Amino acid sequence: MSETLFRIGTRGSRLALWQAHMVKGLLDVPAEIRVIKTSGDRLLKTPLQGRIEKGFFTKEIEQELLDGHVDAAVHSLKDLPTENPPGLVLGATPERAAVNDVLLVSEAAYDPDEPFPVKKGGKIGATSLRRQALLKAARPDLEPLLIRGNVPTRISKVVDGEYDAAILARAGLERLGLDIAPLKAFDLNPYLWPCASGQGAVGVQIRRNDPKVTEIIGKINHAPTRRAVELERELLVAFGCGCHDPFASWVRVEEERATVLISSLFPDGSWKSAYFANLSEDEVLPRAIAWKNGQGEALPPPRAPEELCKPAKPW
Repeated sequence: MSETLFRIGTRGSRLALWQAHMVKGLLDVPAEIRVIKTSGDRLLKTPLQGRIEKGFFTKEIEQELLDGHVDAAVHSLKDLPTENPPGLVLGATPERAAVNDVLLVSEAAYDPDEPFPVKKGGKIGATSLRRQALLKAARPDLEPLLIRGNVPTRISKVVDGEYDAAILARAGLERLGLDIAPLKAFDLNPYLWPCASGQGAVGVQIRRNDPKVTEIIGKINHAPTRRAVELERELLVAFGCGCHDPFASWVRVEEERATVLISSLFPDGSWKSAYFANLSEDEVLPRAIAWKNGQGEALPPPRAPEELCKPAKPW
């Protein structure tokens, strides 16, 4: 650690910088932010699906952390691989933001008669395999397409007519407070359109054997968020998935009891979901794995299908 400043490493996108400044504001020590370019920033036209490499948006920042050039690395947790490189650990997760996705639709493509309000045959910016699988289940007539770039860039591509609609995380839209006019915005029900593991959460990565940094970062950890996202990431591993696989998990922990929603693409091509309520934390993985193997029962998600989409609340 620098003698005068705590050094925070981050990507340079507006959202990444917002997250880094949020962490900086929570710290009780003077800090500075250092921008580090990642592979994901350089290769904006490269699809992420099916890539063998891990840490497309994190590995260069992690190397700077390992080399001692920064004291902590701030990531969108859903982009952080479940296995830390040797020598690094997840030091803290501040309180989580909204977990759901938002559908942004151009006026020309808006169809109020559809429960998922996009005209038939519409082209949808939905890069992740999770969003593509959910889109196929909800509206097989729509065409999911690769859409790369930061949040403002994705919005502009819909405004400019390159796409009829796009699906983005609400947390990013909220954090940036972006004006999406003239697009129409709809919140997607996370019980019926489940989120990526760790969505809405920020992860602060640190070196394993650095007690001073561990103490500083530990003060900004939000325990309920931390345990929930840890369980989500454990489920990701249990189902043999990674950050960019067609898998979703959403866990909430209150008074040591867990509510769990899991969704996954199965080998037969079907997208299936399981909901569990009032579990102890130790029950989450066994119950989920039993369901995966066809040996356990689950509850239906506690929302009606007609509530998949509703006009988004202001951010």
